[in-house]
Parts: sequence; structure tokens; C-alpha cells
Amino acid sequence: MAAIKILSLLLILCPILSFGQKSIYPKDTIFIRYNNDIHSKKILNHPQRGKNLYFKNLGVYYSYSEKADTLCIEKLKDYQFSDLEEINEKRNRWIFDNKRPPATRNGVFQTYVIEVISDKKFVKYPVIWRNERI
Repeated sequence: MAAIKILSLLLILCPILSFGQKSIYPKDTIFIRYNNDIHSKKILNHPQRGKNLYFKNLGVYYSYSEKADTLCIEKLKDYQFSDLEEINEKRNRWIFDNKRPPATRNGVFQTYVIEVISDKKFVKYPVIWRNERI
């Protein structure tokens, strides 16, 4: 009877322990600055994406189920921003360094969009790259 209890406990714990392992390929963290100009569009509640904030010119979206941070503007100097060309170079370098087949930007990066909302505050959104499965 004790063997059955131990065996059933192991069968329950094995899947839980195996899914909690870290990836051997760590993600890089990148920050993109959102400029609110005439060429930038920010769409709330995108028809195909549901209740999200979609940054059209960047090709990323923020899900309201994630937590965005509002920080004071003095902390903005602590972030190093990347443009789309630099992000693609970093992705190619990451694939080469880790000897992996081409991976999506979501698989390579933890991406954040920084938007300055006033002269005293900015918001840091954790975002997901759109159309990465194509």
C-alpha cells in the first residue's frame, strides 16, 4: 500500500517539476521607445487581438492581462533603447551564438515598450511581437 502511495505521488509530481525548468537559452531584454508622432498609431481593443493596446508602427501589442509599470521620468536614463534594425542584428547574433535555427523575436527577447506620458512619468509595457509565426 505504501508503494502505491509513493508511486502515485511521483506520478503527480514529475510533470510539475519538469515544466518548471528554466530554458537553456536565456532571453535578452530590449527596450523600444514609443514616439507619439503622426506616423505612430496606438490602437485600443484591436478587433483581432481583443482587449489589447496595439503599437501599429512597431508591430507589437500589450495585453491588459500583463502588468505595466508607471515610473518617474528620472529613471528613463537607466534604459538603453533599440531600434528595429538593431533588434534584427541582435536576433541574428543570438541565433548564431546559441547555434539555434531561426527563432522568433518572442523566443529571443523579453521586449518592453517605453512611452513617455507626461513630463514627470513614463510607462513600461511588456509586449509581444505580432505575426512571428509566419
